[in-house]
Amino acid sequence: MRLKTQPSSFPLHGFTLVEMAVVMMILGLMLGGLFTAIGQSTENKRRTDTISQLALVEEALYGFAQAYGRLPCPSTVVSVGVEDPVGGGACTVAHGFVPMVTLGLPNVPSSNGLMLDAWRNPLRYSVSALVSPTAPNRAFSSAIGLAAQFPVALTAGAPLFCVGDTAGCTAVGYAGTLFANTVPALVYSAGQLDYSATSADEAENLGGVLGAFAVAGDVEFVNRNYTDDIYDDLITWISPATLYARMVQAGRLP
Repeated sequence: MRLKTQPSSFPLHGFTLVEMAVVMMILGLMLGGLFTAIGQSTENKRRTDTISQLALVEEALYGFAQAYGRLPCPSTVVSVGVEDPVGGGACTVAHGFVPMVTLGLPNVPSSNGLMLDAWRNPLRYSVSALVSPTAPNRAFSSAIGLAAQFPVALTAGAPLFCVGDTAGCTAVGYAGTLFANTVPALVYSAGQLDYSATSADEAENLGGVLGAFAVAGDVEFVNRNYTDDIYDDLITWISPATLYARMVQAGRLP
């Protein structure tokens, strides 16, 4: 005996195109927000990791000075992580890269001797070409020159570096915030954008060229708060007072 099915009192129908479009739009907004959050989290982690790298290099520079009585010269694209020249003195370049081999930095991300930041871009390193007034040697990359320099008070101006929160920190009547004006050495990352400077402040940190890379071009540097697509550089510098104190503690000075 065949049973008769009763017709449903509720008509069956699929989604309309409008309903599907609304669902797709909601999913798109949700996924877009998720990807944005993931991207921001990744960027924050890279900045944090790079700040840690800069602190590692800074500490290694102080340790090198305590051991050898001077700061190392920057490495170049051909010196493969070794300071150029070996032994310091008159550095081949004032603005180059972290001499990771000379500093003995283990297990750091690198490529062809270039120490890389969290964006896989090279960390830059600059050393002042100041000559000690009482010895014909570089005041910071030469042990003789640095010993002769101490305890002479440093006078602001080239070739010592200055750091401000806007470009032009050597200008008379500088309107920005001046953080330091007798800096002997700096280490910095050009951030995710690397040498594609998008503002005058970023361009201030990368005005020169070394090999295929942009490096600093003068004695002025900018350190300011992160602004998306405007400024993403990270920078730290050697304090001459801390440098002298560390070297005195190690028996390198006076």
